[in-house]
Amino acid sequence: MFKTEFEFPEELKKKLEEHINYFPKKQQAILLCLHEIQNYYGYIPPESLKPLADMLELPLNHVEGVVAFYDMFDREDKAKYRIRVCVSIVCHLMGKNKLLQALEKILGIKPGETTPDGKFKIVPVQCLGACSEAPVFMINEDEYKFESEVQLNEVLSRYT
Repeated sequence: MFKTEFEFPEELKKKLEEHINYFPKKQQAILLCLHEIQNYYGYIPPESLKPLADMLELPLNHVEGVVAFYDMFDREDKAKYRIRVCVSIVCHLMGKNKLLQALEKILGIKPGETTPDGKFKIVPVQCLGACSEAPVFMINEDEYKFESEVQLNEVLSRYT
């Protein structure tokens, strides 16, 4: 039996096309498209790269290289909610270690790991662009300022 070619679900394909059509050059949409794919699946399925490369009119190895270069993209360890924790110098000075310790305590995982139920993954990132709110974290596309373990628990409970 022959394996069928990977196709994006219609709703995802429509979003990808919107990003592609927004830019003067299709290739400029690569990061937005990869974010959409990751948000849809919880990670970047390897079989999705060829159809995306075709849509962007890019060589497959270019798309693979972008996914490999940026630590914000997951090629495995599917997680419904990705908790991106800013580890820049500003967030570090303002208490990022307390945030990471609280996440580890509440979720029982370390940065880079996924909870056994596949719900959460902690992903350290260099900057979230919110230095005035440091320390900050994002759950998928929602941004939060870390204030306390109690507040963090309340935030996480919204995603269960």
